[in-house]
Amino acid sequence: MIQINRRIVSIAGIALFALLTYIIAWSTLFTVSKVVVTGAQQNAMQNLSGVTIGEKLARVEPRAVARKLQEQLWIEGVEVSRNWINGTVTLQITPRKPIGIFAGRFIDKSGTTFDIPGGSSESLPIVEAQTSENGLAAIELFKNIPEKLRTKIVTITAKNADSFELILDEGTRKVLLQWGTNSDLDLKIKVYEALIGLKENSKISTIDVSAPHAPIVK
Repeated sequence: MIQINRRIVSIAGIALFALLTYIIAWSTLFTVSKVVVTGAQQNAMQNLSGVTIGEKLARVEPRAVARKLQEQLWIEGVEVSRNWINGTVTLQITPRKPIGIFAGRFIDKSGTTFDIPGGSSESLPIVEAQTSENGLAAIELFKNIPEKLRTKIVTITAKNADSFELILDEGTRKVLLQWGTNSDLDLKIKVYEALIGLKENSKISTIDVSAPHAPIVK
Protein backbone atom coordinates (compact mmCIF):
# COMPACT_ATOMS: atom_id res chain seq x y z
CA MET A 1 0.00 0.00 0.00
CA ILE A 2 2.82 2.37 0.91
CA GLN A 3 4.54 1.72 -2.42
CA ILE A 4 1.30 2.39 -4.28
CA ASN A 5 0.83 5.68 -2.42
CA ARG A 6 4.40 6.70 -3.21
CA ARG A 7 3.83 5.89 -6.86
CA ILE A 8 0.61 7.95 -6.88
CA VAL A 9 2.41 10.89 -5.22
CA SER A 10 5.27 10.61 -7.73
CA ILE A 11 2.91 10.50 -10.71
CA ALA A 12 0.92 13.41 -9.29
CA GLY A 13 4.13 15.39 -8.82
CA ILE A 14 5.21 14.75 -12.40
CA ALA A 15 1.78 15.71 -13.68
CA LEU A 16 1.78 18.90 -11.62
CA PHE A 17 5.25 19.81 -12.87
CA ALA A 18 4.16 19.19 -16.46
CA LEU A 19 1.05 21.29 -15.95
CA LEU A 20 3.02 24.19 -14.48
CA THR A 21 5.56 23.96 -17.30
CA TYR A 22 2.75 24.09 -19.85
CA ILE A 23 1.06 27.02 -18.12
CA ILE A 24 4.27 29.05 -17.90
CA ALA A 25 5.77 28.20 -21.28
CA TRP A 26 2.90 27.42 -23.60
CA SER A 27 -0.48 28.56 -22.35
CA THR A 28 -2.00 31.97 -23.00
CA LEU A 29 -1.27 32.81 -19.37
CA PHE A 30 2.07 34.47 -18.48
CA THR A 31 2.58 36.21 -21.80
CA VAL A 32 4.05 39.67 -22.41
CA SER A 33 1.21 42.18 -22.23
CA LYS A 34 3.27 45.37 -22.28
CA VAL A 35 6.85 46.58 -22.67
CA VAL A 36 7.84 49.64 -20.64
CA VAL A 37 11.03 51.55 -21.48
CA THR A 38 12.67 54.14 -19.23
CA GLY A 39 15.68 56.28 -20.11
CA ALA A 40 15.31 55.99 -23.88
CA GLN A 41 12.86 56.10 -26.77
CA GLN A 42 10.12 53.49 -26.35
CA ASN A 43 9.63 52.10 -29.87
CA ALA A 44 13.32 51.99 -30.77
CA MET A 45 14.32 50.13 -27.60
CA GLN A 46 11.40 47.71 -27.81
CA ASN A 47 12.33 46.86 -31.40
CA LEU A 48 16.01 46.44 -30.53
CA SER A 49 15.21 44.22 -27.54
CA GLY A 50 13.32 41.70 -29.65
CA VAL A 51 10.64 41.42 -26.94
CA THR A 52 7.17 41.22 -28.51
CA ILE A 53 3.66 41.49 -27.13
CA GLY A 54 2.11 38.03 -26.71
CA GLU A 55 5.48 36.33 -26.32
CA LYS A 56 5.79 33.87 -23.46
CA LEU A 57 7.33 35.56 -20.40
CA ALA A 58 9.37 32.43 -19.70
CA ARG A 59 11.13 32.89 -23.04
CA VAL A 60 12.20 36.47 -22.22
CA GLU A 61 15.65 35.95 -20.72
CA PRO A 62 16.64 39.23 -18.98
CA ARG A 63 20.41 38.81 -19.27
CA ALA A 64 20.20 37.96 -22.98
CA VAL A 65 17.98 40.99 -23.65
CA ALA A 66 20.37 43.24 -21.68
CA ARG A 67 23.40 41.96 -23.62
CA LYS A 68 21.61 42.57 -26.90
CA LEU A 69 20.75 46.16 -26.00
CA GLN A 70 24.24 46.94 -24.74
CA GLU A 71 25.61 46.24 -28.19
CA GLN A 72 24.54 49.86 -28.73
CA LEU A 73 27.61 51.80 -27.60
CA TRP A 74 25.58 54.76 -26.37
CA ILE A 75 23.95 52.53 -23.75
CA GLU A 76 25.99 52.30 -20.54
CA GLY A 77 23.73 49.94 -18.61
CA VAL A 78 20.47 47.96 -18.90
CA GLU A 79 18.21 46.35 -16.33
CA VAL A 80 15.48 44.00 -17.56
CA SER A 81 12.68 42.77 -15.33
CA ARG A 82 9.53 40.65 -15.81
CA ASN A 83 6.29 41.07 -13.89
CA TRP A 84 4.63 37.67 -13.75
CA ILE A 85 1.40 39.13 -12.41
CA ASN A 86 0.57 41.68 -15.11
CA GLY A 87 2.87 40.48 -17.89
CA THR A 88 4.93 43.70 -18.10
CA VAL A 89 8.55 43.61 -19.23
CA THR A 90 10.49 46.68 -18.10
CA LEU A 91 13.66 47.87 -19.84
CA GLN A 92 15.58 50.39 -17.73
CA ILE A 93 18.14 52.08 -19.98
CA THR A 94 21.07 54.10 -18.64
CA PRO A 95 22.55 56.10 -21.53
CA ARG A 96 26.14 57.29 -21.54
CA LYS A 97 26.58 60.96 -20.67
CA PRO A 98 28.61 62.80 -23.31
CA ILE A 99 31.06 65.40 -22.04
CA GLY A 100 32.54 66.40 -25.39
CA ILE A 101 32.88 65.74 -29.11
CA PHE A 102 35.90 63.71 -30.17
CA ALA A 103 36.64 62.64 -33.75
CA GLY A 104 33.10 63.59 -34.75
CA ARG A 105 31.51 61.42 -32.06
CA PHE A 106 30.41 61.87 -28.48
CA ILE A 107 32.90 60.92 -25.77
CA ASP A 108 32.09 60.09 -22.14
CA LYS A 109 34.19 60.17 -18.96
CA SER A 110 35.47 56.63 -19.59
CA GLY A 111 36.88 57.58 -23.00
CA THR A 112 34.26 55.59 -24.91
CA THR A 113 33.21 57.23 -28.17
CA PHE A 114 29.68 56.71 -29.44
CA ASP A 115 26.76 58.12 -31.40
CA ILE A 116 23.39 59.00 -29.88
CA PRO A 117 20.33 58.75 -32.14
CA GLY A 118 19.05 62.30 -32.46
CA GLY A 119 21.65 63.54 -29.95
CA SER A 120 22.57 67.22 -29.91
CA SER A 121 26.18 68.40 -29.66
CA GLU A 122 25.22 71.93 -28.65
CA SER A 123 27.14 73.29 -25.64
CA LEU A 124 29.67 70.44 -25.83
CA PRO A 125 33.30 71.34 -26.57
CA ILE A 126 35.06 69.87 -29.58
CA VAL A 127 38.07 67.88 -28.45
CA GLU A 128 40.95 67.38 -30.87
CA ALA A 129 43.52 64.77 -29.90
CA GLN A 130 45.41 61.85 -31.37
CA THR A 131 44.16 59.41 -28.73
CA SER A 132 41.09 59.09 -26.51
CA GLU A 133 43.42 59.25 -23.46
CA ASN A 134 44.63 62.69 -24.53
CA GLY A 135 41.04 63.59 -25.31
CA LEU A 136 40.05 62.70 -21.75
CA ALA A 137 42.88 64.83 -20.38
CA ALA A 138 41.50 67.75 -22.38
CA ILE A 139 38.00 67.09 -21.08
CA GLU A 140 39.35 67.02 -17.52
CA LEU A 141 40.83 70.48 -18.11
CA PHE A 142 37.53 71.66 -19.54
CA LYS A 143 35.61 70.47 -16.45
CA ASN A 144 38.01 72.30 -14.11
CA ILE A 145 37.68 75.67 -15.84
CA PRO A 146 35.04 77.94 -14.24
CA GLU A 147 31.75 78.15 -16.10
CA LYS A 148 32.18 81.84 -16.99
CA LEU A 149 35.17 81.00 -19.17
CA ARG A 150 34.12 77.46 -20.04
CA THR A 151 31.06 78.66 -21.95
CA LYS A 152 33.39 80.52 -24.33
CA ILE A 153 35.40 77.44 -25.28
CA VAL A 154 34.83 76.33 -28.85
CA THR A 155 37.65 73.82 -29.22
CA ILE A 156 40.21 72.15 -26.98
CA THR A 157 43.26 70.62 -28.63
CA ALA A 158 45.46 68.18 -26.76
CA LYS A 159 48.83 67.97 -28.47
CA ASN A 160 49.66 65.43 -25.79
CA ALA A 161 48.55 64.78 -22.21
CA ASP A 162 50.54 67.82 -20.99
CA SER A 163 50.09 70.38 -23.75
CA PHE A 164 46.74 72.03 -24.51
CA GLU A 165 45.38 74.80 -26.69
CA LEU A 166 41.94 76.38 -26.48
CA ILE A 167 39.98 78.45 -28.94
CA LEU A 168 37.64 80.85 -27.20
CA ASP A 169 34.77 82.88 -28.60
CA GLU A 170 35.14 86.47 -27.41
CA GLY A 171 32.16 87.71 -29.38
CA THR A 172 33.79 89.74 -32.13
CA ARG A 173 36.76 87.40 -32.52
CA LYS A 174 38.15 83.97 -31.80
CA VAL A 175 41.22 83.86 -29.56
CA LEU A 176 43.78 81.04 -29.45
CA LEU A 177 44.78 80.40 -25.86
CA GLN A 178 48.00 78.42 -25.60
CA TRP A 179 47.55 76.79 -22.23
CA GLY A 180 50.50 74.46 -21.83
CA THR A 181 50.23 71.91 -19.01
CA ASN A 182 47.14 71.34 -16.88
CA SER A 183 48.60 73.27 -13.95
CA ASP A 184 48.33 76.73 -12.37
CA LEU A 185 44.74 76.85 -13.55
CA ASP A 186 43.58 79.78 -11.41
CA LEU A 187 46.64 81.87 -12.24
CA LYS A 188 46.36 81.20 -15.97
CA ILE A 189 42.71 82.21 -15.97
CA LYS A 190 43.48 85.46 -14.12
CA VAL A 191 46.29 86.27 -16.55
CA TYR A 192 44.11 85.55 -19.57
CA GLU A 193 41.18 87.64 -18.30
CA ALA A 194 43.50 90.53 -17.44
CA LEU A 195 45.17 90.49 -20.87
CA ILE A 196 41.97 90.07 -22.91
CA GLY A 197 40.46 93.02 -21.06
CA LEU A 198 43.21 95.47 -21.97
CA LYS A 199 42.30 98.00 -24.67
CA GLU A 200 45.68 97.65 -26.36
CA ASN A 201 44.98 93.92 -26.82
CA SER A 202 41.70 94.46 -28.68
CA LYS A 203 43.14 93.06 -31.90
CA ILE A 204 45.30 90.22 -30.64
CA SER A 205 44.44 86.70 -31.74
CA THR A 206 46.76 84.62 -29.54
CA ILE A 207 47.57 84.57 -25.84
CA ASP A 208 50.20 82.20 -24.46
CA VAL A 209 49.85 81.48 -20.73
CA SER A 210 51.89 78.26 -20.70
CA ALA A 211 54.33 80.24 -18.54
CA PRO A 212 51.77 82.39 -16.66
CA HIS A 213 54.39 84.64 -15.04
CA ALA A 214 55.67 85.57 -18.49
CA PRO A 215 52.65 85.51 -20.85
CA ILE A 216 52.91 86.32 -24.55
CA VAL A 217 50.32 88.05 -26.74
CA LYS A 218 50.26 88.13 -30.54
